[in-house]
Amino acid sequence: AGLPVPPPLCLSTAAYDVFVNGNRLREKIGLELYRKSLGDMRWEEIWDASLRIQLLFMKGGIPEELEQEILSAIQDKFGDQQLVIRSSAPEEDGAGGSFAGLHESYINVSGTGEILKKIKKVWASLWSDRAILYRQELGLEVVKSRMAVVVQPFIEGQVSGLLFTQNPLDEAQVVIEAVHGLNQGLVDGAVAPDRWLVNRNKLMIERHTAPENRESWFVRGASGGIICDSIDSDKGGSPPLDATSVDEIVRLGLNIEDHYRAPQDIEWTLADGEWCILQSRPITVGSGQTEGDKRAWYLSLTRSYENLLQLWKKITGQLLPEMDLDSARLAAVNFDEMTETQLAMELRRRATLSEQWTSVYWSDFIPFAHGVRLFGEVYNDLVEPDDPFEFVTLLTGQTMLSTERNGLLKTCAQLAAADDVLQEHLRQGTIENIGGNDFQAAIERLRSHFSVDFVGVGNPEMVDRLISSMILQYALLPGGSPPAAPAERERLEQVYFEKADKKNDMDPSVLLHMARDSYRIRDDDNIHIGRIGQELERASEYGRHRLRSLGTAVAFGTSAVNLALLLEGKPIADHAATVKESEAQGSSPKRVQARQLQGQPASRGVATGVARVIEQMTDLSEFKKGEILVIDAIDPTMTFFAPLAAAIIERRGGMLIHGAIIAREYGIPCITGVAQATDYIATGDEVIVDGYLGICTVKGKEDSAANTAA
Repeated sequence: AGLPVPPPLCLSTAAYDVFVNGNRLREKIGLELYRKSLGDMRWEEIWDASLRIQLLFMKGGIPEELEQEILSAIQDKFGDQQLVIRSSAPEEDGAGGSFAGLHESYINVSGTGEILKKIKKVWASLWSDRAILYRQELGLEVVKSRMAVVVQPFIEGQVSGLLFTQNPLDEAQVVIEAVHGLNQGLVDGAVAPDRWLVNRNKLMIERHTAPENRESWFVRGASGGIICDSIDSDKGGSPPLDATSVDEIVRLGLNIEDHYRAPQDIEWTLADGEWCILQSRPITVGSGQTEGDKRAWYLSLTRSYENLLQLWKKITGQLLPEMDLDSARLAAVNFDEMTETQLAMELRRRATLSEQWTSVYWSDFIPFAHGVRLFGEVYNDLVEPDDPFEFVTLLTGQTMLSTERNGLLKTCAQLAAADDVLQEHLRQGTIENIGGNDFQAAIERLRSHFSVDFVGVGNPEMVDRLISSMILQYALLPGGSPPAAPAERERLEQVYFEKADKKNDMDPSVLLHMARDSYRIRDDDNIHIGRIGQELERASEYGRHRLRSLGTAVAFGTSAVNLALLLEGKPIADHAATVKESEAQGSSPKRVQARQLQGQPASRGVATGVARVIEQMTDLSEFKKGEILVIDAIDPTMTFFAPLAAAIIERRGGMLIHGAIIAREYGIPCITGVAQATDYIATGDEVIVDGYLGICTVKGKEDSAANTAA
C-alpha cells in the first residue's frame, strides 16, 4: 500500500509454543488458572497468579536452536540498530474486541541479552491479570492463548501522537493528539497532548486545544528504554504540529482508512520530517463496546511510573489531609441544639460527603495500590528470585495506623490488667461506665483517631461488647512489638539497588519509597475513610435516638437519607429488617468434610489451633487468643483481631488484601484464596496452617478428641 511503516520481523506463535513446551509451562499455567474459577477470584488474587506465571517465563530458557534462529534473523535484518519489541496476539483487533494496550511492548532495545529478555517479557505479558480477565470476558479459553512478537527498528521521533480517523463522538471529525518527543507519555497519560479536531470533508481545523503546560516529554534513555525529562522552554512554548503538519497527517490517516475500509486508531511519529506509522487498528470505541464492556477497567490495572508518581503526590499531599480535615470537622459538630430539620440536613450532608470520599477511594486510592505491583514487577525483572513475592519483605516493617491502633489496644489491656473493677466492666461490656482518666483517654483516641466503632454494626451496645472482648483478649498477648526482620530487608535492599543501578528509566530509590507508601496506604486508607463513615454513623445513631424520643421506632439499618425523611415527617418505604433469602429457604446444607485445603501462602509460618469461623461481625466477640481465624474476607475494621490469631485463613485471595498485610506485620501464618473455607471448616475443628506452602489441614473435632484421649 506504500505506507510509511518500519520494516518488521515477525516471530510467529510457533516460537512461543517451542519456548512454552520446552520449559513445560503449559501444565504450570493450567495449575494456576484451573485451581479456582476465575469468576471467584478478585483482582488481587488474579494478579498473584499472574505474577507467578510471568516469573516462570522470565526464569525459563529459550531453547538453543530457537535462540540462534531468532538472533540470526534479527542480525540479518537490522544489524546493530536499536529495536522495538512489540506484542501481537492472534486475537488482537478482531471483530470481537481489541486487545490494544493489554500486552507489553518495549522501546529502544539493544544487545543480545536484552533483546531475548524483552521477547520473553512480551510472551509473559500474555499472562498479565488484565489480559487474563479480558480474555475471560470475551469467552476465550484463556489457557490456550498464544503470542507472536513483532520486531522493528526504533524510530526516534521528535513529535509523536495518535489519530482517530473518525471521532467517536462526531463522525464528521478527525481527532489528532500530539506531544513533543515519544508517544509513551501520551499513551500513559503522563504528558497532556495538544488536541486538534479536523473536519473530515473540508480538511479544515475546527478547534485546537492546548494543554495547561508543556513541561515534560519522553525521550530515548542513554542505556536503553525511554525516560521522562524536562522540555526546554523554547520547544515547550509551541505546539508539536503546525497547520501544514496537521493537514499531512490527516490525509495520511484517511488513506489508511481507505486501505482498511474502516475507521482507524493510528499511532504515528514524525522523525526528521518524515512520517512513520507505528500501529493502526480498527476503532472499537462506539462501534463494538457494550454497556458491560470492562476493557477500560482492565487497562487501568496497569499504571505507569509517571502516573503513579502523580497519584502519590496527590494522595499524600492533598487527599489524605483533606479527608482527615473533613472527618475532624464532622467530629466537632454537636447535634444537641439542632432542630429536626437541621439534623436532617446534617445527615444528608454527611451521606453526600461519605459518597464523595468513597468515590475518591475507588478512583485514586485503589489504583495507587498498583505502586506495589509495579515495584514487584520491576524487582522480579531485575532479581529473578525463586519466590515471586520476595519483594514484599522490602515493604514490611513500617509504622502503620493499624499497628499503632493495636498498640493502643495493648495499652488499654495493660491498664485493665492492673484494675479488677476495669476487668469486671470489660467482662460485662459496659465500658461507658468505666472511670479512670488514662483508660477513658485511650478509648476516646481509639474511637476518634482509629475509627474503632465498627461501622456497619449499628448497635452501640454490640460495639461496646466487641471493644470490651477485644481488650480482654489483648491482655493475654505477650509484651513487645511485632516481629521484624531488618537484616533480611537490608540484604534484599542491597541486592535490589545493585541490580537497579544499571537502569535509568526509573529512580530505584523513589520507586522503593513510593512502593512502601503504596503498601502502607493500602491498609491505612481504610482507617482514614473509616473516620468519615464513623461520623456518618454517629449522626445516624443520634437521629435514631431523636426519632425514638419523638415516638418513632427506627430499625438500626435505616439509612441516613431515610432518617432525614423521617425527621422531616415524610413517609418512607418499609425499612423493617427483611429475612435473608438463604434463611427463608430453610436450614443450610450439610457441611462437607475436607482433610486438606489448598490456598496461596500470604505470610510464612506454621501454626496449629482451634478454628473460629466468622460469618458476621458480631461473631468476633467470641474470638479467643490463639484460635485460627477462618473468614470469607477480613474487613479493615476486623484487623484489630489479627494479632490475637494463631493463623489466618481467608477465602478471598491476594498478597495485598488487608488480612495478609497485617499478618505479615505480626509474623502470623496466613493463607488466602481458600475456596469455600467457611464451608469446609467449622468452629472447633483443629486446623494446621502451613503459611509456606499455602496448605490447610483440617483434623476436625473427632480427630482432635481422639488425639487428646490418646
